[in-house]
Parts: sequence; structure tokens; C-alpha cells
Amino acid sequence: MPAPRSTNPKQPDRLDRLNALLARVAKSNEFQRRRLPELPLSSLDELARIPPVSKETLVADQQAHPPHGTNLSFPLERFTQLHQTSGTRGPVLRVLNTAEDWAWWRRCMAEVLRAAGIGPGDRVALAYSFGPHLLFWASYEGVEEVGAARVGLGGMDSQQRLHALRDYEATAVLCTPTYAVHLAQVAAQQGQLDAFDTVERLVCSGEPGASIPAVRARIEAAWNARCFDHAGLSEVGAATYPCAEAGGLHILEDEFIGEIVDPATAEQVEDGQVGELVLTALGRTGSPAIRYRTGDIVDRRDQPCPAGHAGRWLPRGILARSDDMVVIRGMNVFPSAIEQTMREAAEIGEFRITFYTESSAMDEVKIEVELERAEDVRAIQSRLRQQLGLRVRIVPLKPGILPSSTDKARRVVDMRSLAR
Repeated sequence: MPAPRSTNPKQPDRLDRLNALLARVAKSNEFQRRRLPELPLSSLDELARIPPVSKETLVADQQAHPPHGTNLSFPLERFTQLHQTSGTRGPVLRVLNTAEDWAWWRRCMAEVLRAAGIGPGDRVALAYSFGPHLLFWASYEGVEEVGAARVGLGGMDSQQRLHALRDYEATAVLCTPTYAVHLAQVAAQQGQLDAFDTVERLVCSGEPGASIPAVRARIEAAWNARCFDHAGLSEVGAATYPCAEAGGLHILEDEFIGEIVDPATAEQVEDGQVGELVLTALGRTGSPAIRYRTGDIVDRRDQPCPAGHAGRWLPRGILARSDDMVVIRGMNVFPSAIEQTMREAAEIGEFRITFYTESSAMDEVKIEVELERAEDVRAIQSRLRQQLGLRVRIVPLKPGILPSSTDKARRVVDMRSLAR
């Protein structure tokens, strides 16, 4: 197991770095200048004087000032890495990094991998498509930073990737949790589970799945390996690292200031409550992330990690996405809660969640699910009603009907707005 990170984030150092960042961007970043209060800040608590910013605001800025918007602290020629978000949730956001910011990204990603126990001697398979999305390339850089060997699996189908895992004797795999589940299913169907024999750990990111206990347990059982979560954002950085001993995630507070706020009011929540994670990246200057609303719902727990790790502890990792929540007949429903219940059932395959409105104007939930036995429907309905407090319509399908997800899952369809 990796040793706990023993360094503690130092308040004066972080405040100095924060003030230096704010002073720098105030000089030349039009977008940020409009948001900043009188500088310097006298304490980290004063960071709350800056209004939080969301992805939607940055997208709107890029649409108003195409193609890259005004959240740039330097002329365009200073930027060496041009990426974009996946577009899974709304319009694409272009993300730019200078060479200095990219080196910082690399160091942060290396911290994530070290916390998962990855280092020299490991052979790390990168099960990504290597398109324009930043996570793929940051992972590639981070593996080199920790001294491990990289096995790129871009441009391969699942069977080819299984052969590569076996041939290279990969010891670790980086992918989305959805793809980890999918690849295990393909391996079982093709009789190639021996491809996982040398794999000791997976680091899953890109969606909350690895923080969902039933999903993580399913991955670990199928791969016979440890599954670690990681949460970061292209527009912010590799902000959290896994807690190998106590579970959950830690904020990398040497490089980020994390706040947990009420999604509706943006006010800090109390210990024991859940809220939205807001992050400020101390090492990102070219396209700064200052009080950025991540959309990730997490616990606020003020007690330190039992294993002695530094950094704010998020014991249950990422619970859900704030933009995924829907209200069905007065009940708050998160797709991640549905997925937790669905994945507890070993008999299911792929599934799709649809929110829709009946002719009676009542909002409803329908789940299409691949089942070997249609008689399992009643048991699944009972579990969902017990967990969610809602009646859910289950539509059984034969295995192989629904499209398999090999990247970020797109399992939710919201038809309610179409009915109004």
C-alpha cells in the first residue's frame, strides 16, 4: 500500500500563493478582473468574497468571445495545450494550458497515481480513446512522472485491449468506471478473464462510478484488483487523490483550496452536511479556476482521515452531480443512487434511466434493463422503492439490446421538458 502523504498544507503559504495568483490575473485577465475584490486577501476565509463561477458561465463567455473566451491571462501564443471537455453534460468548453500550467497538471496527476500505489516498475494501461479530452493526455503525462511504463490503448477495440493487457502484463489500468465494467463483461463473454491476471489496481475517473460502492465492488470482483477513484476537471485540475486505507478521496490541498457549499445559495454547509465542491487551483495561471463550481456533490466531514493523510477528507468520494438531480413527485432523485441500487443486483446487464411526464402531468421514472430472467423485475422494483421511496417502472430487455458504454456513460434521458 502507498504510504500516507505526510505533508500538511500550510495556511500562510497557501494564502501567499493565492494572493500571488489573484494579483497576476488581475493585471491581464479580463474575465477574472471583473470578479475580484480589493487585494490582497488577509485570510483564506476572504476567498468567499469572490462570487463562484460555473462551467455554464465560461461556455457563455466563449460563445460571446469566440473561440476561446476572455478567461486568458496571456496572449494565445503562450498556450501550448488546447483541449476541450467531453460535452457529456451540455456544450463543449475549450480548455487551454500554458507550458507551466501543463507541468503543474502533470505533477498533480502524479500525486494521484502515487496515492494509488503506482510507481516505477508498473506497466500502466491507458484505456482511453486519446481524443481532444484533457484527462487522457494528463494521465499519459502523470504515468511518466511517477516513473512507470505507459501502455497506450487508444484506437483499439475491447478484444484488442484485452490482448494488450495480457501481452504487456499490465499491472495497472486507467479508465472510466463504465469502461471497467464493460471490459470485464467482454472478457467474461470471450473467455479472456486471464487478461486481468497481472492487474493489481485500477484508477477510475471521468464520472462518479468508482465512488458508488456497488459499482466499485463489481469492478473489484470482476478484475480481482483494487479499484481507486479520482475526481478532477479539465478546467480545474487533478484535484483529488484516493485514500487507499480509509476509502474515499482527499483534496490535494497543497495545490487546491476546496470549499463545500449549498448548491442553491453558495453558502458554506455545516459539518455532517452534503454540498457542492468549489475549487480554486493555486497552480493554474493561464486559464485560472478561481472558486469554480465543480457540480460534484460531496460530504463535509471536518474530522481528519483515520489513516493520517493530509488534505480534506471526502469519505464517500463523489456522491452525485448537482446537474443530474431531478425532482420526481417532490423527491430529490440522483441517477447515481439508482445506479447504486441497480449494481447491487448481479443479474443485470446494461440499463437506461428515463425521466418522463405522464398524461396526468405526473413525473415518472422508467428504467430499461437487460435481464436474463424477466422474473427478476419485481425484486429490482422492490429494492428501488425501498431505497428511493418511489415507484419505478422497470422494462426488461434481452441482453445486448442497449448500447454498451465504453467511455463516460450516457444512461439518463430526461423527457420531461419535451412534455411541457
